[in-house]
Amino acid sequence: MLKRIVLLASLFILIAGCATGGSTTDSDSMYITASALTKLSASVESTVRYKNPPDNIPDDDLLKLATEHDPSLLAPFSGYTVKVLREDRHAVVLVCSEDGTLGLLEDIGCTAAMDKHLWQVEGSDCNFTLSSSSACAP
Repeated sequence: MLKRIVLLASLFILIAGCATGGSTTDSDSMYITASALTKLSASVESTVRYKNPPDNIPDDDLLKLATEHDPSLLAPFSGYTVKVLREDRHAVVLVCSEDGTLGLLEDIGCTAAMDKHLWQVEGSDCNFTLSSSSACAP
């Protein structure tokens, strides 16, 4: 009888795990990437704030400018789409799936902590949800 209960409980856990799964993101790698994002967003924030890049600079060029002192800051984001939102000399960095359809991580450069784990919210699209104006001092 105990074997049957253990077997049924194991089967239930397996089925429940599969039903709640379906995510294409690995949580361990997302947390590691989130940590790397806080460093990248701080570098982009510094560039936007103090280097005064042109308003029309493409995101890729802004990211290269922000990491020219340490190009390894971009390495964790190969295979992802990375976007930058500039507001009042502050920056928000958004990391999306490679095809640019699914939002994964979003971080405001002026804050120390990682701001938003979009990968944990089903159906998050690759659009900015945060504003630096509410989080950063003028």
